[in-house]
Amino acid sequence: MSDKLLNILKEHNNISEQKLMDYLMGHLTPEERHEVEMHLTDTDLLSDAEEGLSQIQNKEQLNQTVALLNKQLTAKLKERRNRKPNWQKPNQSLLIVTTFIILALIVITFLVIMKMRTA
Repeated sequence: MSDKLLNILKEHNNISEQKLMDYLMGHLTPEERHEVEMHLTDTDLLSDAEEGLSQIQNKEQLNQTVALLNKQLTAKLKERRNRKPNWQKPNQSLLIVTTFIILALIVITFLVIMKMRTA
């Protein structure tokens, strides 16, 4: 997975993480708020992030919450990256034997049909 995914709010469509935090804390000018709101309507990810983060009651905890979310996301992505796949490669000798049996049956069927035509 790309390292760009390790901090998904870092910058998305020219809206930085800090600008989104300032928006949620009410520290932006009306023009800047409008700019952020325009981006929120265009981007589902940012809209979902804003919706979730706006539900935090104590706005001073926003930065800590985002840092914790990024830390958890990083850990999950690293775990998934290091996880071995659950599926196993098919047993190649079994595959070869099965193929040989199918080919033998085809040849035997062909020979039986040819013998029936000549008889």
